[in-house]
Amino acid sequence: IVVAREDLVSLAQELGAGAQKPFKVVKGGTSRCLSVRNGVHAMSPECDIVLIHDGARPFVEGELIDRVLNGAMEKGACAPGLPVVNTVKRVDEEERVLCTVDRTDLREIGTPQGFSAPVYRQLIDGTEESFDDCQLMEEAGYPVYLVEGDNRCFKITTPADIQRARQQVAPMDIRVGHGYDVHRFVEGRPFILGGVSVPYERGLLGHSDADALLHAVCDAILGACSLRDIGYHFPDTDEKWKGADSRVLLRACVEMAQKKGYRADSVDCTILCQRPKLAGYLEEMAANIAADCNLTRDRVNVKATTEEGLGFTGSGEGIACHAVAVLKG
Repeated sequence: IVVAREDLVSLAQELGAGAQKPFKVVKGGTSRCLSVRNGVHAMSPECDIVLIHDGARPFVEGELIDRVLNGAMEKGACAPGLPVVNTVKRVDEEERVLCTVDRTDLREIGTPQGFSAPVYRQLIDGTEESFDDCQLMEEAGYPVYLVEGDNRCFKITTPADIQRARQQVAPMDIRVGHGYDVHRFVEGRPFILGGVSVPYERGLLGHSDADALLHAVCDAILGACSLRDIGYHFPDTDEKWKGADSRVLLRACVEMAQKKGYRADSVDCTILCQRPKLAGYLEEMAANIAADCNLTRDRVNVKATTEEGLGFTGSGEGIACHAVAVLKG
């Protein structure tokens, strides 16, 4: 259960749409305590244990969750704690040191914190504010026990914490692929490019709809993942692909990449075409590619150029398309 600020509920729901586990978003309250109350009441009444975790601590590991969960199941209330390693001073309002605090029995408390769900639900309904989740149990006379914490599960509070978090995140696996395709103009065929039907006296020759732009994007995505090329997966010797819509092929390539653990991050395309003029169709082509690659429109670029009458594209015999795709794992 994710408790989110009211203006972030929709975003949280969108981000969690692909979650493999049961997932629910509820609106938070005006304080931490009230937000926790909303989350607790969104639980099934049959739940025996509630674990409460700070979203500002993103590096929680399964082992820490298990330790807290087992402690809560055994003793009713449990939290992770770490020994205080720095010297602690007590000061007055002028920051003058009054004394040195013995840190032997001091602990820094983190999350998740776990409790008997029926007990905690009753306590949270009877208060408007608490310093942390354990405080309710302590003030009601319930013993709270600590298990070993994890200093990797730190709370992001300051700009320095953000830098530390960036260093802790594993390097992202980035792949780059290049695609290139060429098709000849012939009479009696529609001119399909980037999933757009472009008015022209001729169309492109090919086994499928001959969409050279989307074929180049397909090869860029497949190449980034070391998945051969479009001809390997959709051969022109297979009648199944005769006249096929290349947007269907592109979506299939995106799915193949996802199965290998990669998703498209951006796509850049160049069309080499003397005639017809394509400027009025580039936006729709880019929108189609973005939709099929599960990207926002600003992550796709499609541009067109002529070759000043040079070569087979310059003479109008056909067109060529280049595509570069960046994928992240």
